[in-house]
Amino acid sequence: MRPRLVWILGVVLAVSSVGAQPGYAQPVLSGEVTVDQLVARAVAESPEIRATQADVDAARGRLLQAGLRPNPMLDLGGQKALGPDNNIMVGLTLPLDLNRRKEGRVAVAEWDLEMKRAQVADRERRLRAEVRMRAADLLATRRDLEVTDDLLRVNREALRLIGERARRGAVPALEESLALVEVNRLEANRRMLESRVEVFTLQLKALTAWPVEAPLIVQGDLGAPPAAFDRAVGLGQALAQRSDLRVAQADAAMARAKILKEQAEGRWDASVSVNYQRQDFGYSLKGVASNGSLQPITDVFHYFGGGVTITLPVRNQNQGNVAAARAEATAADRRIELAAITIRQEVDAAFTQYEAAQRSLEIYARGVREVARQNLEVVRRSYELGRGTLLDLIAEQRRYIEIEMGYTEVLKQVYTAGIEIERAVGPAAR
Repeated sequence: MRPRLVWILGVVLAVSSVGAQPGYAQPVLSGEVTVDQLVARAVAESPEIRATQADVDAARGRLLQAGLRPNPMLDLGGQKALGPDNNIMVGLTLPLDLNRRKEGRVAVAEWDLEMKRAQVADRERRLRAEVRMRAADLLATRRDLEVTDDLLRVNREALRLIGERARRGAVPALEESLALVEVNRLEANRRMLESRVEVFTLQLKALTAWPVEAPLIVQGDLGAPPAAFDRAVGLGQALAQRSDLRVAQADAAMARAKILKEQAEGRWDASVSVNYQRQDFGYSLKGVASNGSLQPITDVFHYFGGGVTITLPVRNQNQGNVAAARAEATAADRRIELAAITIRQEVDAAFTQYEAAQRSLEIYARGVREVARQNLEVVRRSYELGRGTLLDLIAEQRRYIEIEMGYTEVLKQVYTAGIEIERAVGPAAR
């Protein structure tokens, strides 16, 4: 019975696994992804960007509405006297929407749509940089964790050897205690770095709408060669196409369009009306018909008419709204100036940070890391040959860790400086 039971359980598990496959049919959830794939997923799945895109759809609807003319109005009425007399009236009024009122509404709606589109692009720009920054934190912490793991492995092996030598009496027992303290210190640092990797991974999952329970491994490192940038070209591109500047420009254009719209609303307007009236009227007397009989004196009358209603802007020329629109246009122009100043500052700061980080990276790569590695190897060999103390080895090892983590920080600064340039200028500057 046992083989039969095992066979049945295997069939059940196979069927359940086949049935569960469609639930994981998500294109990016492969576990191991690049930073570019994370950025693409964040832009595609961000609830904030989706909400901003919904604002674009709303602006598109307002543009459609702005191009529509006012509806005609149908007037229906009637009167009934206490006697047999009655009136029926039908009228149609058509607003003419004169003095470029439609053009004013459409212009405001068009620039509102353009501003909403620029806001979507600006949010995407910021989100891309935010995801890359968080990925830089993760990659830097992961590199520090790898360095700590390597040293921890070496120190554990050294602790084992020192322990054997201490038990044979070849070295003092104090050296085993010192080695144990160093191993525990490295283990504590490793735990802290491991927890930071988990935290940064969770933050990346939140930014990219990645399921919390799904694994996420970011491929790549901070050692990729930095791209070449040109400060003058980058500044020109930022002032020409950066999305937040486009938002300010569209806002200013919409404010100017509002001035024309409000001025049009303050001019005269007219509506045309046509009407028809049917009147059934008579007297409480009787007259003689052509055949000599008596009949009531009544008749039905039909009236057709028309007219024009003109709105005269004598008291209200919409001057308050015009003044408000002009003030809004002035404020919008000042925001364009502020955006341009901010862009110049951000581009200059990003390039300055990048150049300084590059110089630091060259110094570390040329005259710091390799010397520190050689020094640690010399001190370790000296200790193994009995020409140095364990305290000297521990001090040199800690100095090496400090240098390696400093190198990680410089790598991260170069990496993040490139991200800041992309955020300040745009991806086309690479």
